Parts: sequence; structure tokens; C-alpha cells
Amino acid sequence: MSVSAVIYEPQNDFEQSFFVPIATESFFKEFWQPAIEALGLQWTALFSSGVDVEEEDVPSIIEELIQIKDWAVKNLTEEKRDKMFERITILQNKLPLAFQRKDAVVFIG
Repeated sequence: MSVSAVIYEPQNDFEQSFFVPIATESFFKEFWQPAIEALGLQWTALFSSGVDVEEEDVPSIIEELIQIKDWAVKNLTEEKRDKMFERITILQNKLPLAFQRKDAVVFIG
């Protein structure tokens, strides 16, 4: 299993091909979860069980991702941090693009 972002009920080719891998389930539990718990984050805490995201939620999620990156600098080895940063950066860049249609919903889980 893995945690990823997809557009719920895609309406066109872009939406059908929208896929952002975030982490394997084991990597998420081992490295993301401690950061989320230590920081008391709300949105990213829902990623493991699954959450629907609307356009207005994106700034809050991006802020949480920045906090996780800051935490990782202090708490993870370079290898694990780089792996996490790569996926976070992709999510930070692609998530805002998912909302080309105003009523689009992204499922992260």
C-alpha cells in the first residue's frame, strides 16, 4: 500500500493522469507520522486514513508540508530526509495544479 494523491471522479485526460506518490505506507508510518504527531498537524494526519481535499484546503496543507520539512532537517538522516523532501516538493508543486476545475476534489490517502 502507499499514500498518494489522485483526483476524485476525473473529468478529463489531465485529471485522469493526475497522480502524486507521497510515500509507501511503511515509510509514512516510520518517518512522516512522528513528524505529524510531534508538530500536532491536522491535514497531514489524515493522509494515512484518507482525506478529500478542496482548493481552499491547499494553503493549509502546504504549510504543514513546510513544517514537516523543517522537522525532518533536525530529526532524519540525510538519506531519509532527501527521500521525504523529494515527495513533499512534488506534492507542493502539483497539488495546486489539480484544481483547474473549481469543483475538483483530490483524494489523498
